[in-house]
Amino acid sequence: MKFKAEFVFETDDAGSIYEAVLPELETPVSDRSIIGMKVNDSNLVLSVETEDVVSMRSALNTWLRLIQIANEVSQTTNNAFGFDED
Repeated sequence: MKFKAEFVFETDDAGSIYEAVLPELETPVSDRSIIGMKVNDSNLVLSVETEDVVSMRSALNTWLRLIQIANEVSQTTNNAFGFDED
């Protein structure tokens, strides 16, 4: 059985987040999952495909955490340099 998940994150920092995690996309962590990511306007789209539920959980834990960290760094950087979104 194949498992698929897709997440869409709406953020003005979609491009920055994508660029931050791009090196991780180029070097797969596991051969048990296929990870895709793209930017559409202000949306970051993460897609995950695996063969089993354990791989799905592992991949989602990894990629959702990477996106969260990249987003936090982007926000901190924007605030530090006065690029606040308000």
